[in-house]
Amino acid sequence: MRQEELSLEEQVERIRRKRAGQHDNTKIRMVLNTLFLALAAVGLAMYFFGGDNHVPALCVIAAGMVLKVIEFILRIV
Repeated sequence: MRQEELSLEEQVERIRRKRAGQHDNTKIRMVLNTLFLALAAVGLAMYFFGGDNHVPALCVIAAGMVLKVIEFILRIV
């Protein structure tokens, strides 16, 4: 059956059935996003209040960015 021949409700129901078979990774994404926000806040605090050596703060921020990239990849998959 062609897509144009289906009503809007039938198209939505077809999409819902297709997505129901996929793995729901919302909880994992929420945890990764929360960890990213926490690491970003800690890294910024370390950067501005940690003295002249910014390398540890940048490492914490980089770790948060790695988590954000993983979350982004899970969103696409």
